[in-house]
Amino acid sequence: MQISGSTVLLTGATGGIGHAIARTLGARGAKLILTGRRAELLEPLAAELDARALAVDLCEPAEIDRLVQESGEVDILVANAALPASGTLDSFTVEEIDRALDVNLRAPIVLAHALVPGMLERRRGHLLFMSSLSGKAATPGAALYNASKFGLRGFTAALRADLRDTGVGVSGVFPGFIRD
Repeated sequence: MQISGSTVLLTGATGGIGHAIARTLGARGAKLILTGRRAELLEPLAAELDARALAVDLCEPAEIDRLVQESGEVDILVANAALPASGTLDSFTVEEIDRALDVNLRAPIVLAHALVPGMLERRRGHLLFMSSLSGKAATPGAALYNASKFGLRGFTAALRADLRDTGVGVSGVFPGFIRD
């Protein structure tokens, strides 16, 4: 996938990995649309990279719809947003469980659902889903996070098979543990 000149929608741009991804893609000539919940962190990064900033909460279906509408034609999706969701299951409320699943699993699926038709029509595009080593190996005290990342891993593999030979690529990235 040609990055230079491509419109890239990056979710989770306000975190450590998000900043690094944004700067790397910006240096390669991408036209960036950066998203995150915290406008106060998002806007300075967007200004630095001459990018668009869209503050959204991926837990809210209407916010995802707004993001898709305001983004326009997207060539590359980098679904990087995630909530850590560490702790034993009994330490979460049902609302916290829903929020983790919404951000870590539902939002990437809904964004792909919205963006794939345009990519198929253009016969080009790429969907990159940022998972985790926690999507490959379960760890104590992380059942909810593991579940969301295992789910994302399965979705990525199946979507890649569905889109094979269409011109639309699908990738999963499984970073190890990071500090921020």
